[in-house]
Order: sequence, then C-alpha cells, then structure tokens
Amino acid sequence: MFNPQARWDRNLPADAGDKSEAVEVTARFIKGKIIPLCFILKENRCNISRINYSWTARKGRGLIYYFSVSDKSDDYRIFLDAEAMSWRLLTE
Repeated sequence: MFNPQARWDRNLPADAGDKSEAVEVTARFIKGKIIPLCFILKENRCNISRINYSWTARKGRGLIYYFSVSDKSDDYRIFLDAEAMSWRLLTE
C-alpha cells in the first residue's frame, strides 16, 4: 500500500516553508553549468566571491540545484528549483 509519508522527497528544502525565502539571483549559464554571481537579500546585494560546493537533488520529476556560497564575510546556501524556476535562500 502507498504511504505518502514515506516519500523520499517529502522534506526537501524547497518544501521547507519558512526555512527558506525567495531571493533574486544573477547567474551565468555556461556549457550546462549554473554559476550564481550575486543575489539580493533584504534589499542588500551579496556578491558571491566563492562557490564552496554545489550538488543536485531530485524533487519529483524536477531537479533542485544547491549551492553553498560565500561573500567576503558570510556563508549562504541558495538553491534553484528548476521546475518552478525560482531561487531560494535557506535560512535555518
């Protein structure tokens, strides 16, 4: 019998509700790679100086592209929901 609580993709950060917030991201798409350059957080522009790590995860039929990034003072985790075409910032 199908158990909807057992779904592997049930608690992905894209479904986190108030654990993430929408952000506006400027990114480059080069030869199949996504390279975030900066994002707007509470009306402040955060220039990304380094991509520390990136990975992908499935959400149903779509993909979520995660990025651990740094500006000159802080670290952030942002992600792109490719199905919804929206960027979000994890605020855990």
